[in-house]
Amino acid sequence: MKLDLRDIQLRKVLAIAALGMAGFGGVAACASTVPAGAQPRSPASALSPAVPTTHEGAARTIARIAAGNGGLAALNNGSGRAVMATCDPGTVSNRSRAGAAMSASCGIQYSDGSVWRQTVTVSFDGLGGPVTDRASLGTELLQPAGG
Repeated sequence: MKLDLRDIQLRKVLAIAALGMAGFGGVAACASTVPAGAQPRSPASALSPAVPTTHEGAARTIARIAAGNGGLAALNNGSGRAVMATCDPGTVSNRSRAGAAMSASCGIQYSDGSVWRQTVTVSFDGLGGPVTDRASLGTELLQPAGG
C-alpha cells in the first residue's frame, strides 16, 4: 500500500496526538509543544535566562531547548533535526536551578518525518543558561515517510 503525502501528514498528527494522550498517562493537557523557530529569543532573554520554577515551566524549557529555541542547536537524531518537541511535566526529574541538570520524557518530531519518545537532559551553567542537551536512544513511534 503506497501512502500519499496527505496520509503521511495525517499519520504524523495522529502519532503526536497519541503520544500526548497515551504516552504521557493523561497529563498531556500540561505538556508543552514547541515547534522550532516559533518562539524567537530576544537579546535580553538570551543574556538573563529564566530558570523555571515549576514542572510545567521546566517541561516547556526542555521542549524549547530540544527544538532549538532555547539557546542551543536543535537535537539531531542523525537523519534530521528536531522541529517540534512535547515534554511531559510529570516526568521532569528535577526543577531547574543554576548549575544543575534536569530531564523529562519528550515526544520529538524530527525533520526527516520520524517521531520519537526520548528522555531529554539539559545541563545549566551557574547563571541558569543551558550548556548542553542530549536525548536518550528512545523509542521510534513513527518512521520517516521514506522508510
